[in-house]
Amino acid sequence: MSALAHADAHAPAPARALHLVDARDEDAIVKARADLTAWEIVLDRIELDVMRGERNLARGLEFRTDPWDLPDGDLGPLPAQLVERAAGIHRRQHELIEKMSTTLHHTLRQQAVAEAASRDHGAAAFPVYVDVAI
Repeated sequence: MSALAHADAHAPAPARALHLVDARDEDAIVKARADLTAWEIVLDRIELDVMRGERNLARGLEFRTDPWDLPDGDLGPLPAQLVERAAGIHRRQHELIEKMSTTLHHTLRQQAVAEAASRDHGAAAFPVYVDVAI
């Protein structure tokens, strides 16, 4: 091994540039991360309610959600990286509302027909069955 190669092997590593961060900038970065996380949690809760609604409507079950409280403090504006997700959830909410409205409409029509039939024919004192095989 030459003396030059030996000297290079033991040469100190180049000094890394010292990067000073303004405390105000650091606070803004930390706050932005906190706002992003807070918004993700809010969107998760909303999306979970939408998923429950979609599932229960498809199964013909009652729709229930968890109690909802407003988030603590001001979350600030929706972060740009979550806009597409929020828009997708919003679209799904409106689709679910339309489907629920249609289902409610059909249910009310069926109820009106059943009430009209029982009113026209009088209420039987015992259950009435119809043999559909005939």
